[in-house]
Amino acid sequence: MAGWLRTVPGLAASTAVTTLAAAAATALFTGAVQLWPASPESKVSVSVETDPMRLDAEGDLIQLVPAARFDHSRPQNGCAGFWSWARSRGGVDEEQTTMQLTVTNSGSNTVLITGMRAQVTSRQPVSHVVEAQCRTQGEAKVYAVHIDLDKPQPYGLYDKDGKSLPPDFTVASGDLETFLVTARIGHGAAHWKLAVDLVEDGHKRSIVVDDDGKPFTTVTRPAHPTVWELDPHGGGWLRPAGEDVPAGQASGSS
Repeated sequence: MAGWLRTVPGLAASTAVTTLAAAAATALFTGAVQLWPASPESKVSVSVETDPMRLDAEGDLIQLVPAARFDHSRPQNGCAGFWSWARSRGGVDEEQTTMQLTVTNSGSNTVLITGMRAQVTSRQPVSHVVEAQCRTQGEAKVYAVHIDLDKPQPYGLYDKDGKSLPPDFTVASGDLETFLVTARIGHGAAHWKLAVDLVEDGHKRSIVVDDDGKPFTTVTRPAHPTVWELDPHGGGWLRPAGEDVPAGQASGSS
């Protein structure tokens, strides 16, 4: 991340306008689900993208879908349509939630990001679900912040020189910074929102990010779940090697 922990003194107004226009284009291209200002007087805004196929770090796509809503229909466009297909059937994230977070500073002064944390709104046991998968691979292209949702106070940490440290990033005037935030869970299910703590013009502020108006949901993988894997080449739903197809269940439909 080229602009990480840097400032740009003397940034001209024309450069700031150009940078912010680029930020808007990036948000449009990546499909950021929403934009959050810190407050009416703040010049800092935050956008997030949660569709794994649009992130700078792609990996296997896995969703836990309520068993009663898993209908064996095929997502349009294979893995590219997997995310919206699963979410429309009540799908939730298995073991981790990953989002691409972009912080934009349109003010005249440098902003300091002092922390990221999960605000857990509720916890619950895991209900009866089906594990739906679409296997892809990729690697991270931006710096990562990790949150442990099992902790009573889930604060974000990032790795620097072999140490796990709280965020201490700066966002220069007219600039933006992007982070890959991953929240993991090992017990039960958690509903939560992401709070980004800032110091702007000498004032402490927090921007609270949610999943398009509702909390994010991260669920522990159940023991011995029913697993269906989507054939990315259009072959429908398949049982992975060693998994038996439940009686009376078809492997896919159009």
